Amino acid sequence: MSVWYRRLPMLSSDLSFAARRGLMPVEGRPRSGAAAPACAEVLVFALHGMSFALPAARAVEVMPLAGARWARLAKMAEGGTLGASGLPLIRLAARLGLDPPPAGEGALILFGEDGKVRATLLVDDMPRRLPAQVVVMPDAWRGDFEPCEDLIGGIARLDDGTQAALIDLPIGVAPSRPRLPGASPRDSAHLLVRAGRVELEAVRVAALTGMSAIDGRRMLLMLGDAGEALAVDEVIGLAPPGRVERLGGARVLVTSTGRYRLLEPGETVPSAAAAARVLLTAPAGEGRTRLRDLVRSMGHEVSLADDPRAARLVGGRFDVLLFDLDAYGAAPAGEYPAGGARRIGFRQPGSAMQPTGFDAVVPADDPVALIAALIARPARTA
Repeated sequence: MSVWYRRLPMLSSDLSFAARRGLMPVEGRPRSGAAAPACAEVLVFALHGMSFALPAARAVEVMPLAGARWARLAKMAEGGTLGASGLPLIRLAARLGLDPPPAGEGALILFGEDGKVRATLLVDDMPRRLPAQVVVMPDAWRGDFEPCEDLIGGIARLDDGTQAALIDLPIGVAPSRPRLPGASPRDSAHLLVRAGRVELEAVRVAALTGMSAIDGRRMLLMLGDAGEALAVDEVIGLAPPGRVERLGGARVLVTSTGRYRLLEPGETVPSAAAAARVLLTAPAGEGRTRLRDLVRSMGHEVSLADDPRAARLVGGRFDVLLFDLDAYGAAPAGEYPAGGARRIGFRQPGSAMQPTGFDAVVPADDPVALIAALIARPARTA
C-alpha cells in the first residue's frame, strides 16, 4: 500500500496543523494572505481512516452497492469501463494509491455536470452529503500528495471541526460517436496520391496498415489484412469529403473538386486488428472535431477529453493517446498511464517545445503525418 498519506496530518481531525500552515482560518478569521473559505455541499467518505470529499454539485446520482452488485462493479473497474456504456469507471481507492478495503460495499457515484454523466466512481464507503467550508489547495503543498497530487484540489472543513481532502476529478472523457445513428465512418477519408499518372488518384485511409518512405517523395503503402503493397510517387494530402461511386466498372471518389480513381483493389477491407481505442485530448472546437473525424475514419474508436489530467485516469482503457501540446504543454508526457498505450503529440510547426515521453510528435496541420504515426507499428520490447 502507498504510504504517501502518512506525512499528511491535515487529513486527520487535527485542525491545528492546517491552521499553522495558513490553509484554514483560526477562530473564524483567515490568516493574512490566505483565501477565505467558500461554502459548498460535499460528499464525504472514509478510506483507511482518512476523510475525502467530492463536490456534491457534480454528483448526478449516488447508488449504494453491496454483495454481488458490488463485486460485479469492482471487477468492471479493473477494466476501466462501466459495461457497454463506454463511460470511465474509476475506483477511487486504487487511483489514490490505497489498497481497497476488505469490506465489499460502498457506492457508485455518477459524476458529471449539468445533469450529464461524464464518468462513474466506485467508492469503498457510503458517502454522506454535508455542508463544508472549502479552501483551495496551495501549490506548495501539491508535492506532498504524490502520486495523486493532480486529484487533490483543496480542503473541506466540516461543521464538526473535521476536515477532508477535496478531490478535484477531471471528468472530460466522453465517448465520441457518429452523429447519425448507424452511419459508418469508413470510406469517409481518403488520401490523394500521384502514382505514375498526371491525374491524382485516391487511397482509402481505413484500408492503410502501413506507410514507409522509399526514396525522395516516393512511398510504399500497405493495404488491408492481406498486406498488399502499393508504391506511389507522392502523397499529396487528404482528399475533400466525398462519396465512392462506380463509373464504367471502376470505383471513383467523387468530391467537390473532382473525381479520383481509387487505387486499392475493391476487395480490400480494413484490418480489424488495426482498430484501436484512441483518447483525443484537446480543447473543444473545430480543430478537435476534424481530428476526431479523421481518426474515426481509420476505423478507430475515439473518445474525447478537454482536461489534460484525464489521460492519467484512463489506465488500460486506451491503446493510443493523442495530446495537444500547444494547448497543454509537454509536462504530462511522462505521467500517462502504462499498459502499452502509445503517446502521440501534435503541435503547430515552428514550436520550440522539445517534449519527451512521446512515441511521436507530428505537426498539427499535417493529417498525413498523423495518419502515418497512427498506423506505425509499435517498437518491439525485449
